[in-house]
Amino acid sequence: MRYARTLNDGYWWEDPARLLLWFIIPLYALVCVELLGDQKSIDRIYFNSHYAIAGALFLFMMAAAAAGERVLAPRGAEPAVTISPLVLDALFWLACLGYLVMMGGVIAKPAVLMSFLSGSASTYDVLELKGRVAGISTLTQASVAYVPLYFVVFPAAVRGITRYKAYLAVLFVLTLLRSFIFAERLALLEVVLPWALMVARFRLRSADGSRSLLMTLGPFAAIPPLIGFFIVNEYNRSWETYYVNIYDNIFDFALERLGLYYSTAINNGAGLLTIMGWGTGDPTFTFDWLVKFPVIGESFRPFVGRGDGYGTFLNTFGDPEFNNPSGLYVHFYEWGWFALLEAALMGWLLGRSYAGWRTGNGFWCCAHAVLLVSLMEILRVPNLFSGRNFVPLALLWLVFRCLGRPARHVVPSASQPLYGGPNRPLAGPR
Repeated sequence: MRYARTLNDGYWWEDPARLLLWFIIPLYALVCVELLGDQKSIDRIYFNSHYAIAGALFLFMMAAAAAGERVLAPRGAEPAVTISPLVLDALFWLACLGYLVMMGGVIAKPAVLMSFLSGSASTYDVLELKGRVAGISTLTQASVAYVPLYFVVFPAAVRGITRYKAYLAVLFVLTLLRSFIFAERLALLEVVLPWALMVARFRLRSADGSRSLLMTLGPFAAIPPLIGFFIVNEYNRSWETYYVNIYDNIFDFALERLGLYYSTAINNGAGLLTIMGWGTGDPTFTFDWLVKFPVIGESFRPFVGRGDGYGTFLNTFGDPEFNNPSGLYVHFYEWGWFALLEAALMGWLLGRSYAGWRTGNGFWCCAHAVLLVSLMEILRVPNLFSGRNFVPLALLWLVFRCLGRPARHVVPSASQPLYGGPNRPLAGPR
C-alpha cells in the first residue's frame, strides 16, 4: 500500500522529537508499568515511581530540546560538496585493520571458536580472545562511518557490482560475526540502522511523494525481525546450553529476554542511584569519548575521575548477566538534577543533526544516521557520548572538513524536495 505525501516531509521516525514522543516514551512507559507491577523475573527491584518521573522528565526534556532547535534555529540550504569515492577505500581498510586486531585471538585459536559453536565453550571463553589495542581495535567503528557515507558518495543507485558494494557486504559480514562471537548486538545495530535510514532516504522515496506503509511504521515494523535475530543470536549462545530446560519454547524465551534487557537496564540505573546516590559520581559516562580518545585519552582520566561506581554496584548488588545501566539514570548519578540540562544538550544535538538531514548537509546526514542509533537504544545503554560514537563522527567530520570539495549544484532547502536527481552532491559541514 502506498499513499501520497509532501515531497519535503520525511518519515516520522527520522525526527528525534517525534521518535521520542511516539515510540521511545511509550516503550519507557510500558517498562515502567512492568517494573512497578508484579515483577518476578528480577530479584531486587530498585525502581519506583520517583525514578519513573525522573526518567520521563529526562526524555521529555530531550524531545522538547530537539523540537525547539528546529523551530528556534531554522537552517536553509548550505554550500554543496562532493566526496571522492577513494575515501570509502580508506574507511574500509581502517575498519579491516580494527577487525584484524579484534579477531586476531580467535583467528589464532579457531578450536575455541569451534567449541563455542558446538556449545561446549561459553561466550566468556571467546571473549578472552578478543583483541583490545587502544586506538586500533576501535577502528572497527570506521564501518559505522562507511555505511552512511556510501550513500552520500553514491546518492543514486549504482548498477552492477562494484568494489564499494563488496566493501559494504564485507563490513556487514564482519559486524555480524562480531555480534555473534563477542555478543555485541549493539555493533550490528550501529551498522544496520544507519543502512536502513539511508536506504529510506536515498533509495525508497518516490518522485510522486508516495511512501510504503511498512516504512511508515518504522521501528514498530522492525520488532518482528528483531525477535528473529535475537532467536538466531541466542540459539547456540544460551538456548541449547541452558534455557531450553526452563522455557516451553524459544519464542517465549526470546520475548521475555528481550523485555528483560530493557527492564533490567532501567532497574540497574535506579539501583545505581539508590545505592550510590544522586550527583555523587565521576562524569565517566558523559566524557567516555574523551578518556577513550586514541593515544592521549588516558591523560584526561584524572580530570574526569577514575571511580567505577557502576561496576561496584553491579558486582555487589546487581546481576552481571544483565549489565546495561540505561542511558537515563547514569546522568542523574553524575550530575544530580542538572542531568536535565544534559538531556537538553542531547536533544539539541539530535535536533541539529535532524535539521542538517532535512537541508541535505552531507556531514549531518551521516551524523544523524549514527546518532539516531544512540537515541533508539537510550533506554538500555548510554551511548550518545561514548567512544563508540566518537570514532565514526570524528572520521566523518575530518572527511567533510578536509576532503570535501565545492560542487556546482546547491542542495534544496527544507521547503523544497529532498532529492533533485541522481548524483546530486550534498552539502558539507558549516
